[in-house]
Amino acid sequence: MQISRIHHYTSIETLALILASKKIRFNRTDRVDDITESQRHAKIRFGNYFFVSCWTYDSEESIPQWHMYTDRMRGVRISLPVAPFQQKRLIPPDSWKLESKGTMYAPLSLEEQFGPNYFVVPMYMEAKHFGGPVEYCDDVEARYEKAISFKIEDGRTLVNIKAPFDLVRLKTSAWSFQKEYRFALFVLPSFQVPAEGPGSPEFYERFPSHVINALINGIAPGVDFLDVDLSDNALREMEITLGPLCSEGSKIAVHALVKAYAPEATVRDSRFTGNIRAR
Repeated sequence: MQISRIHHYTSIETLALILASKKIRFNRTDRVDDITESQRHAKIRFGNYFFVSCWTYDSEESIPQWHMYTDRMRGVRISLPVAPFQQKRLIPPDSWKLESKGTMYAPLSLEEQFGPNYFVVPMYMEAKHFGGPVEYCDDVEARYEKAISFKIEDGRTLVNIKAPFDLVRLKTSAWSFQKEYRFALFVLPSFQVPAEGPGSPEFYERFPSHVINALINGIAPGVDFLDVDLSDNALREMEITLGPLCSEGSKIAVHALVKAYAPEATVRDSRFTGNIRAR
């Protein structure tokens, strides 16, 4: 499947926050509309650890999604290139005892990856692991059970999670109408990285047991969301579709926001404008 653009149905207020901050917010999956995503799968409450930004790859406007996500069709649909985030050069601080070879770029800087009480697993280093279409299946739990294994070794519990970037893009077939494209971050509870960096024994010797204890006991990382920077190119290529029942005042507000924060973006009316009766 060749996908070049993705779309997000939302309120004008959220559009204002995106344009002003030039960031996209990733929320924990125990905050999304499918309640089953917050449930415990294979003994682990993954809703605590997957942070997602949800889009659709369906280029056609969707009446159900206009209804569900845009305040009774009075919001907007944001369209962006399929790779809309900044690529930041990864440069470790001078104090970190790390040997750096070559040049690497990622949507998050190293400082953003290592928070004060969380760690973002760098699966986002590969585009196909960071974002992709959701797979719809009838038995999500069976897929989780197959991907997660526990083993006791020398009195310690070892957890192996196969392809977490695939697990976070599984949903039940009832949601297939969304044709969802999802970006995901796998965020684990951590502790402050010492001045010497994650290569310090003080960090890497304690970190595995700290994470396993958190996963088994459902301890969430100490953050509810993460914001990721959009690229300048994404802002230039942004297209904003006005909701079918958007008021004239709201249209004026959207045009003013675009003029102030993304003057090269395009604003257009919905193809359903004038065809849907307000209730």
